[in-house]
Amino acid sequence: MNKREIGIKLEETVVEKIKKIEPYCRRTKNSGANTELEDVLSSLFMVQCKVDNKSENIIIQKKDWQQLFRKLPIGSKRVPIFVNEQKDGIISVTLTIGDFFELIYKCYEATGEL
Repeated sequence: MNKREIGIKLEETVVEKIKKIEPYCRRTKNSGANTELEDVLSSLFMVQCKVDNKSENIIIQKKDWQQLFRKLPIGSKRVPIFVNEQKDGIISVTLTIGDFFELIYKCYEATGEL
C-alpha cells in the first residue's frame, strides 16, 4: 500500500470511530483543497490525519499542528484533533490539555464515571 492509500485507510478508521456518536460523519472529498478544510467532516471535531511511515516515534510537526488550528473557524465549538499513524501502525490522537479535560469533565458530569 502506498502512503496515499494508508492515509485514506486512516481517515476511514477515524470516520468509523466518530460515526458511533455522529452518524453523518464522513471523509472529505479532497481535504484542504476546496471548501472542506479538514480530512474528516464532523460537527464535533476538526480532524487532521497524517501518516508517518518513516519514524517509529510519535512525532507531530509544529507546522501541521499550527495548520490545524488556523483552519478552525473563529468561535467554533469543534474540538481540534490530530490523528497520526506511525510506521509500525500505532495510531494516536493529540489534542490540547484543555480540550482533553473538557471532554473528560463532560463525560464525568453526564455519567458520573469515566
